[in-house]
Amino acid sequence: MITLKQLRHLQAIIRHGSIHRAAEALHVTPPALTRSLSVLETDMDIQLFDRNKNGMQATAFCLQIQERCARLISDTEDLMREARIYSNQDTGTLSIGVGGLAGETVFDSIFPDFVALNPKVQTQIIEGDPQDILSKLQNRQLDLVIAGTSSPLNVDGLRVQPLKTSATAIFIRSGHPLERRENVSLTELLGFPMLSATPLISSHPIRRLLVQQNFVAPEPYVICSNYQLLKQILLRTNAWVQAPLSHFAAEVKGSELLTLDVPDLNCDLGISIIELAGRSRSTAAERLINLCLERFE
Repeated sequence: MITLKQLRHLQAIIRHGSIHRAAEALHVTPPALTRSLSVLETDMDIQLFDRNKNGMQATAFCLQIQERCARLISDTEDLMREARIYSNQDTGTLSIGVGGLAGETVFDSIFPDFVALNPKVQTQIIEGDPQDILSKLQNRQLDLVIAGTSSPLNVDGLRVQPLKTSATAIFIRSGHPLERRENVSLTELLGFPMLSATPLISSHPIRRLLVQQNFVAPEPYVICSNYQLLKQILLRTNAWVQAPLSHFAAEVKGSELLTLDVPDLNCDLGISIIELAGRSRSTAAERLINLCLERFE
């Protein structure tokens, strides 16, 4: 009988291309992995790899069944996850991917309350660029993602729930060459370095607006999700950044930073909860999502 352990071993050998590298990744010995593969090939009565001095080359049949094996592993892991959800209503674990914008807008204000209300839930928060955390979600390393609309949301197999919309502005330092200008053109703005909290992927609001107006989106001078660090860069350079109004409200009030009038680059940024479609929510995930929805209703 074929086991899930054998299928995991098979996937690892395909991915790493050699018994030794796969064994190292799986934390097993090469002889044990070799025996596992040998038993699998015997049970299936077919050769799965061509062996040569350069490593292990998957056969055509092996590549043909690779996706089905991955699906079997994922389906089984989901079944085990649902069993844990059912038996651990008040405890359990929660893995969350957080984009830069969502981190400051959602977690700073909401997550401490969630922890206080759910002291038995072990939570892991992974921050990163939207593409990276979305990939982790699709690989089932995360239960959910909370990220801005700069994330590639239009992907099959995802369930997206809008959470909050934030008005944005273009921020510059006091004394910037464009300080007293009105109706600043994109040509004028793009003559100065751009800062960004996230990479300018194809779905990023700035890139979409620039493409619509036949402009080539610039490569950001600095990409950093830490808005306090971006503020320090703004204060020392002629750079600019688009950010939610709330992020630099105190700096604008104190006249450290100014908002710039750029009519062709007006947009709002949305924050959404992103999950795998068809995957059951844990009780902890349901509570966090409900708390977010209540707070931003």
